[in-house]
Amino acid sequence: MLLGRSAECARLLALIDKARGGESGALLIRGEAGIGKTSLVGHVAELSHDLLRIGTRGVEVESDLPYVGLADLLRPVLHFLDRIPERQAAALTGALALGPVSQDRFAVAAGTLSLFGALAEDGPVLVTVDDAQWLDPYSLDALAFATRRLGREGVVVLFTARDEEEETASRLASIETFTLTGLDPASAHRLMAEKGTAELTEREAARLLAEARGNPLALIELPALLAGSGTGDEEDDTGAPLPIGEMLAHTFGSAVARLPSEAQDAMLLLAVLGTRPLAGTESALRAHGLSYESLEAAEAAGLVVEERDGYAFRHPLVRSAVYHSATPVRRRRAHHAIARSLQGATAPALEQYAWHLAASGAEPDEHVASLLENAAAGAPETLAYPLASRLYERAARFTPQGQRKAERLLCAARASQAAGSLNEAAAILDRALEHAEQLATQLDIRQLRCYLDVQRGRPTRSRELLRSAVDEAEKVDPALAAVMLGGIALTELAVGDLTAAHRASAAAMELADSARRPLVPVRLLHTLMLLLGGDAETGRALLRELAGPLASPDPTFPYPVAGVGGLCHLSAEELDEAHGLLDRAAYTARGASAVGLLSHLLGTLSVVEFWRGRWTPSLAHADEAVRLAEASGQLIEVSRGLGALVRTEAALNREEDCRRHAAQAMEWAASTELQLDAARALGGLGLLELGLGRFEEAVHHLEEVRAFSQRHGRGDGLYLTWAADLADAYVHLHRTAEAREVLDVLEYEAGRGHRPVTAGAAARCRGLLEPGDPEAASRHMKRSLALLSERPVPFERGRTEFAWGEQLRRQGRRSEARRLLVRALATFERLGATGWAARVAAELHAAGGTEVRPERAPLERLTPQELQVALVVGRGLTNHEVAERLFLSVKTVEFHLSNIYRKLDGVHRRAQLVRLLARAAEAPEVSGV
Repeated sequence: MLLGRSAECARLLALIDKARGGESGALLIRGEAGIGKTSLVGHVAELSHDLLRIGTRGVEVESDLPYVGLADLLRPVLHFLDRIPERQAAALTGALALGPVSQDRFAVAAGTLSLFGALAEDGPVLVTVDDAQWLDPYSLDALAFATRRLGREGVVVLFTARDEEEETASRLASIETFTLTGLDPASAHRLMAEKGTAELTEREAARLLAEARGNPLALIELPALLAGSGTGDEEDDTGAPLPIGEMLAHTFGSAVARLPSEAQDAMLLLAVLGTRPLAGTESALRAHGLSYESLEAAEAAGLVVEERDGYAFRHPLVRSAVYHSATPVRRRRAHHAIARSLQGATAPALEQYAWHLAASGAEPDEHVASLLENAAAGAPETLAYPLASRLYERAARFTPQGQRKAERLLCAARASQAAGSLNEAAAILDRALEHAEQLATQLDIRQLRCYLDVQRGRPTRSRELLRSAVDEAEKVDPALAAVMLGGIALTELAVGDLTAAHRASAAAMELADSARRPLVPVRLLHTLMLLLGGDAETGRALLRELAGPLASPDPTFPYPVAGVGGLCHLSAEELDEAHGLLDRAAYTARGASAVGLLSHLLGTLSVVEFWRGRWTPSLAHADEAVRLAEASGQLIEVSRGLGALVRTEAALNREEDCRRHAAQAMEWAASTELQLDAARALGGLGLLELGLGRFEEAVHHLEEVRAFSQRHGRGDGLYLTWAADLADAYVHLHRTAEAREVLDVLEYEAGRGHRPVTAGAAARCRGLLEPGDPEAASRHMKRSLALLSERPVPFERGRTEFAWGEQLRRQGRRSEARRLLVRALATFERLGATGWAARVAAELHAAGGTEVRPERAPLERLTPQELQVALVVGRGLTNHEVAERLFLSVKTVEFHLSNIYRKLDGVHRRAQLVRLLARAAEAPEVSGV
C-alpha cells in the first residue's frame, strides 16, 4: 500500500471494483504540486492489472494545440474505431490528425464516449488524465462530456489537477472531486527517512517537516537543498514558509544547473517540444547540433527517464524548472530551432510551427501570416473549426497592426463560434474591434458579438451593441441593417418585451423590402411578431408563404430558422404543424450532431407536446434540452428548457421536481437577464397550485406573470400562458370582478384570428362566470368543447369537462355531472395529472358516482432518458445509431433498453417496442424524436 494513503487508495479501488461490475465512475483529484496525485493514481493503476488502462498527461507547452491530449490518450486503442458509429469515428480520426479533420466538437466528444464503451465491451477500463490543468481545452471538454454521460459501461476515469487551477475545475464541475492533502506526521517522517536525498540534522529535519506540510515530493527532494545550508538556524524559524512549488522548482533548477551545458540545451529542447515520439525528439536535437546522447547526463541525474515512445521528465516541475530557469535568449533560440524543423509543414503541424515562431520573438511577417491564413481557409471537409480558429489567430499575430489584422481575427472568431467556443470567440472579437479600420468590418464584428451574447445569456448587451450599429449599417448595406434589426427583435423576444420586438421587426421588414432582398429569417421573425401580438391572420398568410424555405432551412444563418418556424406554428395554435416541423428538424440535427441547435428545438418541441397531451415525451425533450444546453454552453437554452420542464411537471403533480426546476429556472433567468423564462416558471407553479386546489397560492404566482405580460406588451398565448389559469383561480375564490378582467384578455386574444385553444379556454371561463344562468353557462361550455375539439388538446378538454361537471353537480344535475366528470377523470388519469384527477374524483364522489381509474399508459413507467432511447429505437435505428443520435455509448443504450423491456409488460424485442410506440402515437402519450 502507498505510504500514508490507505484511505485514498480504498476510495479509488472502490471505483475500480464497481467498474468490474459494469458500473462507470469518475473522480477529479486536486492538490498542490508534489502532493502525490500522480503517485496515487499510478499505484491504483498498478493494482488494477486486470483492467485495460489508457492514459495521458497535460503538457504546459502543448495546451494551445487542439486535441493533442486526446490523441495521446487514444493512440494505443485506435484499432477499436471500427466498432463505433461511422460519423463519430470520422470525427475522431480528424481530431487526432489521422484523416480529414472534423468540424464537429460534439461528434468528437460523442466519439470519445462511444470508444470508451467499445473498449469496455472486452472488460472494464481505467482512463487516467494527469495534470489536467495543462490539457488543451478541446481534449478536456471532450473528455468531460464523455465522462458525464458514462453509465453502465464499466469505465473509470481519474483526473488529476493542481488545486489552484479553477478553470479546469470549472470544466469538470459535474465530476466528483476530492482534494489530496499532505501526509500525516508519522508517514511524513518515515518517508523522509527512507527516501530523502540527504542526511539532515535534527533541526533541519524539523524545519523541513514543518515547511513541507506533508508534501511527499518536498520530503524526498528538499533534504539535498537544506542539508548544511543553515536554514534550520533558530533565527530563520519565524520566516514565512516558501510555497512548495517554488521550493521544488528551486531544487530542480539547482540540479539542472549542475549539468553540462550540452545536457541543459537538450533538456530545454525537450521541455519546448512537449510530448513527441522518440524519432521526433532526435530530429529536433540534431537540428540544434545535439544528439540523443546529450540527455544521458540528465537521465543519470534522475531528471528525465526514457520511455517506450520518447523521453519524459520525471515530474512536471522538472520541465517547468528547465524552461523557466533558462534565459529568454536561450528559450527563444530553442523555439526558433524547432520552428525551423517544422518549416513546410501543413495543418495541424503548421500551428506548432507558428506557435514556436511566435515564441522565438519573430517580428510580424506577411508571408508567414498568409501561409497560416491560407491553411485556415482550407475546405471545411479538410480542416477543423477549432484548428482554423487557432491558425487565423496565429496569422493575426504575424500581421502588422490594422485592417488585415482585424479581418483575420474576425475569421478566427467565426471559426471559434462554429466550434462552439463562445467565450473564446467573444474575446477574439474584442481584439478584432481594436484593429478594425473599415466600417463594414466593425459592423460585422458587432453583429457576431451580438449573437454570441444572446447564446451566452447576455441579451441586454447584445441589444445595445446592435442598436449602436444599425444606423451605420443602413448607410453601408440596408440588408445587413435589416438582419441586425431582426437580431434585435430576437433578443427582445428572449427578454420577453413583445412591444420592443414588434418595433424592431417592423423596421427590419421595411429595410428588407427597400433592399429588395428576400431575407427569409427576417420575414419569419416578422411573422412571429404578427402571430404573437399583431394581425394574426396576416401572420398565418405569411407563414404559409414561408412553408417552402422552412422545409429546408439554412443552418448557417444566425437565427435558428426551424425553431422560429416552430414557434410561429405554436403561436398560431397549429400544433400538428409545429410538431411536424420541429420533429423533422430535431431528427436532422441529431444526425448532424448539431447539439446547440438541437437543444433549442427540443425546448420548443417540449412545449408543443405539452399542449398535445404527450407529457411523457414532453418531459424527455425538455430534460435532454437542458442537459445538452449545459454541455454546449448555450445558457439561453438552459432556462428555456427548465421553463418547459416546470409546466409539464406541474400538470403531472410532480411537486418536488416542479419546485426545484422552477427555482433553477428563476435563478438562471436572473443571471442571464431572461425574465421571460422566470415568468414561464411562475406560470408553471401557478398551474401546480391550481391542480392541488390551492387557489390563493395559484393567484400569487399567476398575478406576477400577468404583471410581467402587461409590462412587456404581451397578452396570453401557448408559450407563456396564464390567463385561463388565473381566471379559474379567481372564480374559485369568488373574485368574479377580477376574473372578468382576465376574461377580457382571453377574449381579445381569441379574437385575433382563428385560435380555437384560446377561444375554448375563454368560453370555459365565460361559462364559469354564469353560475346564476344555467342555460347560458351550458351554452358556453358546449362551445368550449367544440372549439377545443379542433386541436389535439386533451388536457384543455378535460378541464372544460371538469368545470362543467362541477357546475352541474352544484346545480343539482347529478346525472349529467357524472357523465362529464367520468370523462374528465379518464382524461386526467390517462395524462397522469394526478392532482387534477384527485379533484375530479372528489367531485364525482359528491355527485354519487363511482371512481373508475383507467390503467396508466405503460410508457409513463420510463424515465426521460429511457423514453428518448425508446423513441429513437422506434425510428428503426440500430443501437449504434441510437447511441450516435443521443450522444450516449452503445453500452448505455443497451442498459436503457434492458430497463425498458423490464418495465414494459409483454415487450421483450425491438419489434414489440416499435408496435407499442406506433399504438401509443395514436393516443396522447408519445411522439417521435
